[in-house]
Amino acid sequence: MRLGGRELDLQRPLLVGILNLTPDSFSDGGELLEPGQALARARLLMDQGADLLDLGGESTRPGATEVSEQQELERVVPAVRAITAALAIPVAVDTRRSRVAAEALRAGAVMINDVSGFSDPDMAKVVARANAAWVLMHMPHQIGAMGWSQPTADWPADDDLAIHRIANELEDAVTRAVAAGVARSQLAIDPGIGFGKSVGQNLALLRPQPALAKLGLPLYLGPSRKSFLRAIARPGTADLPKDREFATAAAVTAAVWAGAAFVRVHQVAAMRQVLDTALAVWPPRMGSC
Repeated sequence: MRLGGRELDLQRPLLVGILNLTPDSFSDGGELLEPGQALARARLLMDQGADLLDLGGESTRPGATEVSEQQELERVVPAVRAITAALAIPVAVDTRRSRVAAEALRAGAVMINDVSGFSDPDMAKVVARANAAWVLMHMPHQIGAMGWSQPTADWPADDDLAIHRIANELEDAVTRAVAAGVARSQLAIDPGIGFGKSVGQNLALLRPQPALAKLGLPLYLGPSRKSFLRAIARPGTADLPKDREFATAAAVTAAVWAGAAFVRVHQVAAMRQVLDTALAVWPPRMGSC
């Protein structure tokens, strides 16, 4: 996979630092509302060991309200421009809109993290034209239309059936993306931990899954501070997102051992140590999930 002018070695998992440019994200909303604030946080995350940054201008938390395209552009593009002008670190943008993706790529981003898994028919053209990387995420509902770590109404209760449905729907998205002109080598898949799945299914996605491995693509996982971690913690110990760092550390370890190529986290300094230690204990076979 290529990100801008560099070629990624996916034999070792990459640590992705999160920058939420929104007032209402579930964990750190409202902290980065100006480009200068985003740049300062980006520099900190890079210094702490982030390999990649992931910026988002629309919250996908449960109950989130959809923002306008113009509002998302105003949040994302100036921050991308400020960061890429000052720092030599690859930047991904978390968006489902092709126009936001196009403007972010022109501003210096090199990857699109598409939470909708290719709902905008023009996204493939934008990604292919820029030769950008593209993460296709599985989300079986509309923005905000889910409870905390609860499956959607028509979602399979059985864990194995759910995993196979995720794999089938991601395979369909990948097939459409390649048919639309995007190089398969530029694609990664994200099964959407916390998005419309049960607690048991979210946990299952942190284990090696042959159905996902068959797609032969890098795996992008984001377990950081998710509410399913609260569901398995001792009552009262992980009620707030920022209280879930120890549970996140366990989930990151599991993700690394499951063969994730990208692990998306909020607390980079701590998770850098976790990821490196997990690899030292048990180096997994990397590349595809």
